[in-house]
Amino acid sequence: MNPFRKSIRLLTLDAFGTLYTPRELIGYQYVNVARRHGLEGIQQYAADVEERFREGEHRAWPGPASRSSLADRIKWLTEVIRSTLTPFLNQSASLPNGLVPDLLRHFSSSSGYNLYADVLPFFQELRNARKRSDSANLLSSLRVGIISNSDDRVSSILTSLGLRVGPRRYGVSAETSDTDGRDGDDIDFVALSYDVGVEKPDRKIFDAARDLGAMGSDLEPGECLHVGDDLIKDVQAAEAAGWRSLKVDRSRGKEDRIW
Repeated sequence: MNPFRKSIRLLTLDAFGTLYTPRELIGYQYVNVARRHGLEGIQQYAADVEERFREGEHRAWPGPASRSSLADRIKWLTEVIRSTLTPFLNQSASLPNGLVPDLLRHFSSSSGYNLYADVLPFFQELRNARKRSDSANLLSSLRVGIISNSDDRVSSILTSLGLRVGPRRYGVSAETSDTDGRDGDDIDFVALSYDVGVEKPDRKIFDAARDLGAMGSDLEPGECLHVGDDLIKDVQAAEAAGWRSLKVDRSRGKEDRIW
């Protein structure tokens, strides 16, 4: 049987770049938060701060294979912030005590990000469709998840942006993993590189998401659909895992809709 003739029982979506995007360039947000803490004159370096952030983010991160403790993750994020901003301070200046925690909060919520315009309408339509109880409604049993190359801030960001995110995460606890979702959740689970230990395009993160979506039942790869904005990490990676895929183009002036 052709696996792509099967009904879709699991829908997963990428998060950053597919569902949400920074409100403005990260460097400009760093500068704006820094100014609230009394660091004046730094705004002229916003573009340079952006570049330093990108360099520091990739250089300092220990990688998904070394799942760090919460303390280690905060230490890494703190080092990224310090290495990003320190070169632009006056020689006698230092980072204010409250700046790092403020930036961590900022980029863990809607303060730092916007949903794309079609996301809330999409999930509202999906809520309505999943509630219908007629026997012909194939969406009533659809599971919805997130697959993201990120840490555990994804859930808090999506929640603060107005989506209902269930507690299920890969490898967090047996009790949580066995939970059959909660009524009214838009997203039943999240599969994060931080938890799984690998990043897309590695097949293991798609297998982990399928295990979460199966919830003890048989779920074949051909019954899974992944939606994302990256050709290699989302589309080709999903297809290599035997899934169906859909690419959305979120580039400026050319935004696709996810529904």
